[in-house]
Amino acid sequence: MRYFLAAAVCLCTTPVLAQVPGAMTDANMTCEQYLAANIPDVKTGDAALDKMSAELDGKIKTWCKANPKAKLMEAAEKALQ
Repeated sequence: MRYFLAAAVCLCTTPVLAQVPGAMTDANMTCEQYLAANIPDVKTGDAALDKMSAELDGKIKTWCKANPKAKLMEAAEKALQ
């Protein structure tokens, strides 16, 4: 189950995090850094994927605002719960 969650986090957050240089390769990126990046909405052309991505990004940002010193990947995990 844990590996499934890790894979789901990576797959679901890729469109969102791909807009931040180094976000997917920097395991130490904090929520504070993510919020400071001020990432624009990601549009893939697939309405369902765009909606899911926007909802996930909203959950991540909400969690990050409450926990700015936490790691971004932790916020992504929490957003998927």
